[in-house]
Amino acid sequence: MISELFNKLSAQNRAALVAFVSCGDPSLDFTKKLVKTVCRAGADIVELGVPFSDPMADGAVIQASSQRALAAGTTILSAIEMAGDLRKDGIDKPFVLFSYFNPIFKLGVGKIAAKCKENGIDALLVVDVPLEESGQITSATKEFGLDFIPLAAPTSPLDRVENISKNGSGFLYYVTVAGVTGVRDSLPEHFARRLADVRRVSKLPVAAGFGISNPQMARLAAESADAVVVGSRLVSLAHETLLKEGEPAALEAVSAFVKSLSESMGR
Repeated sequence: MISELFNKLSAQNRAALVAFVSCGDPSLDFTKKLVKTVCRAGADIVELGVPFSDPMADGAVIQASSQRALAAGTTILSAIEMAGDLRKDGIDKPFVLFSYFNPIFKLGVGKIAAKCKENGIDALLVVDVPLEESGQITSATKEFGLDFIPLAAPTSPLDRVENISKNGSGFLYYVTVAGVTGVRDSLPEHFARRLADVRRVSKLPVAAGFGISNPQMARLAAESADAVVVGSRLVSLAHETLLKEGEPAALEAVSAFVKSLSESMGR
């Protein structure tokens, strides 16, 4: 499904919008409504973030959302089963399960891959597993017909980026900045040049993420990348509006934000 989506969007000269949500923040019931909202507002792919107690690649926003989700009792299995509920409700956009390796390892890579397939998840992204240690995951995802989304960093040499892309499928997640997730005000210097180099060696479409927080940044990123990932700003907007104004207002604010991002994906 993911490769077909990128082919379709490429023909339209448009980048994909990837929306990240924190599963279970503050409840899985709210997350279901949030996913439906971002899909209807124009997100092309949804990353379902699994809460983890030590999210070393994440900044303050996602760390806090993970703590709220864990306090609510969210687990990797309940997040996966939520995806199944959304499929039953007619949501057909690609889902990427976004997790650290520990929850997957604890339950078993094969079991998690099987549950993903059973519940309509299209791909698995594991933040903290390097190329050299990914064999078990790539085998399991291939067995169950899932894409394995690889990651590359701005510090990754291009020959390594090429090898990383060959090891995955779906798309390559390119981390735009050295450091952790979080809202930033601008794209890194030489962003376009670096993305051009990465796309030249990657066998997969390239998604740019980490720090993209407004339609202006998204538009600039879409000029260089095949997809644009927005996470921290979406998570913080939903949380802050929910606290101040309640659920309907939070969903409305997220919908307006995602629509503005979606409108920025054309090249």
